[in-house]
Amino acid sequence: MPIRRRNSRNKVILAGIQGLVIGIVGVLLFGFILSLSNEKKVADPEQVSTPPVAEEKIGEIDKIEVSADVALPFKAKQYGMFTTKDSAFDFISEQPSLQKASIVNVNDQYYVWSKLFVNEVSVSENESLPTFIKPLSISTKGCEDPKTKNIINLLQEDKLSKNYFDALEKKEEYPDDLVGIVAAISTFTDDSAVIRLLILTHYLEQNDCLKLSF
Repeated sequence: MPIRRRNSRNKVILAGIQGLVIGIVGVLLFGFILSLSNEKKVADPEQVSTPPVAEEKIGEIDKIEVSADVALPFKAKQYGMFTTKDSAFDFISEQPSLQKASIVNVNDQYYVWSKLFVNEVSVSENESLPTFIKPLSISTKGCEDPKTKNIINLLQEDKLSKNYFDALEKKEEYPDDLVGIVAAISTFTDDSAVIRLLILTHYLEQNDCLKLSF
């Protein structure tokens, strides 16, 4: 009988120890699983987050705005419109006051202009020839050369002069012959409106991509 009591008591103690160990292991295992689950929840939002997509869309919008081409507004002082270039030349040659005028071809019509403005102007009452101010727009949308676009954008400046062009930074961003053209024009005029017109007509003749519309 004493032997049986000891065995029974040992079994109870052993069972208690086993239960304790199993309980501790269970708690540790539950804590490990819970910790792993929390880490996964924290990691998952980073994997499925959408900020990169939003940044990409914003970048696409910026590119569209930057690359968009707008027709630039100007105002020409016009003296006449002719069906041939020769007739326009004949008209200019007969008028000493139009020695600085230019002939601009738009849709096979030849316009005689003496000045090109960017701001509102009025026709002088002292004009010896009939004239009026003609609004127009110039588009560079079809131009692939950024230098051509840059020079037309530059013509939107109100005060153009030889000194203005000489002071330009990054001259390499403009047509290579710009400095020479401005130097030639400045030998007989310092009028910004005349300089603007002569620069425009020079590059119109060289670039079919430049489009004028009224």
